[in-house]
Amino acid sequence: MKMLKLIQNETIKTLKKTSTKILLIISVVAIFAAMGFANLIMSLNDMASNYMGMADNWQEETKERISSIQKMLEQESTHYDRQTITELKAEKETLELSLKYNVNYIYRFDNNSWKVQVLSAIEQAKLKNNEKDANEKIAMLDKNDFAGYVELQKQNVKTRYDKQEISKEEYEDEIYVLEIQKKYEIYKESEGLLGWKGTTLEDIRTMKQNLRTGIGGQGKLLKLEEIEKLNDNIKIAEYRLENNVPAVSTGSNARSLYDLFAPSFSLLAVSILMIIIAGSSISTEISKGTIKFLLFTPNKRWKVLFSKIASAVIVLLILTLVLSLLTVIVGNIFFKDQGTTYVYVQNGEAKALSNLSYTILYYLVSDIDILIYMLFAFMLSTITRNTALSVGVSIACYIGSGTIMQILNQFITADWIKFVPFNNLGLVDKVFASNMTYSTMTQVSGFLNNTSLGFSLIVLAVCAILMLITTFDSFNKRDIV
Repeated sequence: MKMLKLIQNETIKTLKKTSTKILLIISVVAIFAAMGFANLIMSLNDMASNYMGMADNWQEETKERISSIQKMLEQESTHYDRQTITELKAEKETLELSLKYNVNYIYRFDNNSWKVQVLSAIEQAKLKNNEKDANEKIAMLDKNDFAGYVELQKQNVKTRYDKQEISKEEYEDEIYVLEIQKKYEIYKESEGLLGWKGTTLEDIRTMKQNLRTGIGGQGKLLKLEEIEKLNDNIKIAEYRLENNVPAVSTGSNARSLYDLFAPSFSLLAVSILMIIIAGSSISTEISKGTIKFLLFTPNKRWKVLFSKIASAVIVLLILTLVLSLLTVIVGNIFFKDQGTTYVYVQNGEAKALSNLSYTILYYLVSDIDILIYMLFAFMLSTITRNTALSVGVSIACYIGSGTIMQILNQFITADWIKFVPFNNLGLVDKVFASNMTYSTMTQVSGFLNNTSLGFSLIVLAVCAILMLITTFDSFNKRDIV
């Protein structure tokens, strides 16, 4: 009962501090700031799409290009050779078809619709004077035959296989990918800059290739666990397509961006708050002399210190639970899109967590990192008895350690670097790794030292124990002046 009373008193004391109230307000404001930031990015992406040729005036630009080509052809006898004239005619006829079938071909490199691919094939056929092939593809556009386009792609793959240009495994993988494209109508319409279905399809193609060749994204031979992970990632990708669940890293809509930013923004404020609480807990009490009143009570020193640490952990858990619920509520109120659904594989079957469950777990897993920095701040506060030093060093480590470790991991390949505590933080990215697309995970892995979740937990647990032993030893043995 005495211990509970001590913890209760410490918790009340912490919540009454002005700094605590200010950072709590900042944590809440950060969630709304994430909402505005997500909407801003989506607006900028829309502007970029328009700038890159997805605007409504592409038809006028196409007509101007056709008119320009016509003038060039009228001067053909004096200015251009036969090959150039053929190319100009093919381009002109293709652009005329793009207007007829309402396909933005003039900005084709920013348009991934299947019709653009067909128009490109038509242009190539006209360059080769293959009118039969061109007319077959024009008929495909006439019928708006997306399924026929995919079947044509299958035929092309079959032809390459018959000519022994590709292996049986390559043939089967490509047919598999085309079946997925047909089933989920990927590229039936242009997906723009944030088209997650196209990204997912290309990821499946890449993962199939990696499994076929046995070589991973970093050019290294795949290990058994990496092969299993690739198979799981393919199942996750298929589940996403089947249930229309984009990965967070694609940022396919404002809600997914909000779900990405809100925890990061609010947890930054919470982390700074908890480091300040931990870093000032002992040193401030000693500098003000209030620690003597606690030690004059019947409570032993270790109980006083334990109550401070337990109180900080309780405050952290309460804050993150409240903020996780607020994140979901704000997202549901202000966004029309469905919140992030976390997809994972269990017993060989893809399953999903609801947005509420995922968000709460995301915050709680993030608490592990914050807890390590809290214990670090507690240790410094007890040893140095200097609040500014304890808080300053801890916040500097929190903000800068990740970047420093990324740089070191690029140049140091020795195994010992895996045991550096800072290299094992960022557990949320390990626990929820499948919320990223495979291409994103491949890019990120180039900057990180890929320790397993279990290994990281063991290293962090050992560090936490050592920091606690040091903190209690220093607090129990040193005189309180």
